[in-house]
Amino acid sequence: MKRLIYFLAAVIVLYLISAIYRYQVTPILINFPVDELGIIPKKEVRLNLVLFFSRKNCPPCVQHIINYLNEAPESIQVVGIVKEEELNFLDEIRETTGAKFPVKSIKKWKKYRPNFAPTLYGVGPDGKIYFIIACTAIEENYWRAYVDEFMRKAEYLLLEPYLKSN
Repeated sequence: MKRLIYFLAAVIVLYLISAIYRYQVTPILINFPVDELGIIPKKEVRLNLVLFFSRKNCPPCVQHIINYLNEAPESIQVVGIVKEEELNFLDEIRETTGAKFPVKSIKKWKKYRPNFAPTLYGVGPDGKIYFIIACTAIEENYWRAYVDEFMRKAEYLLLEPYLKSN
């Protein structure tokens, strides 16, 4: 009987540990604060591409993704997010990367910070995160094709918030 109680206590402890671990490592996939990006869209925005990057991490990777994002269609809004201390070097970042989109500090979005930089988030107009892609120079064709295919196949997801409001 004593062994059964110890076994039951061990199972409960393991369950609680796994629940706490799962809560801490599970990414937050809803409620991305799109409104706090502070950008007034020119037209109807169907997708927000949020690029978390650093000027120090993989310069070729950053350059490839920024070149792609500079040519984003009008229905896609692009925002770059960098570490707070790198915001002081914003002119240098723009000069070296050629980023034409707004770049913000990570201060408000720390809980969304990825483990790898550069990382691209695809966020709907309602704040729902549809995809997270780590961007490497080797996989340039992959993430470029992924975003294009996502826009083609998932347009109904991106239009849903507009349809509900009408």
